[in-house]
Amino acid sequence: MTDSNHILSRRRLAKSAAAATFALASTAALGVSSARAAKPVPKGGGNEAGFLGSNQITASIMRQFRPVGLIQIDMGIVVGAIPKRERAQAATPALRAAWRGVAQEFVNSFFIPGRVPDTQILGQRMQAVTDRVVGPGIARVVLLSVIVR
Repeated sequence: MTDSNHILSRRRLAKSAAAATFALASTAALGVSSARAAKPVPKGGGNEAGFLGSNQITASIMRQFRPVGLIQIDMGIVVGAIPKRERAQAATPALRAAWRGVAQEFVNSFFIPGRVPDTQILGQRMQAVTDRVVGPGIARVVLLSVIVR
């Protein structure tokens, strides 16, 4: 096989691989959009009554003034009574800001890279700041997942 034939075959292979990747991505996107259309999920809701979901809370893992990783915390709160739920929803921006501060403090003080994060300490600190922002005993913090990258 000559060099020009070899280059042409490599180009054809690359084009067919790109076309296959595009077709696969299009099919996957179509499947995801049809799955979402088939079963709508209520925003910020879980299966439990009174659950108020949150966005991901993230904090940078820093060592010697350099970012070495990221911790992502999916969490929410459970509020029983409807008037208290409205109060908790109104305090959501303040809660997110407070939770971000707690997450960064947790990473700086308690987290050791390479080890599993202590969710007991994290949950207790998140509950304490939630009680301070919303009011004691109104909301219960639920940690859904803690991911370290």
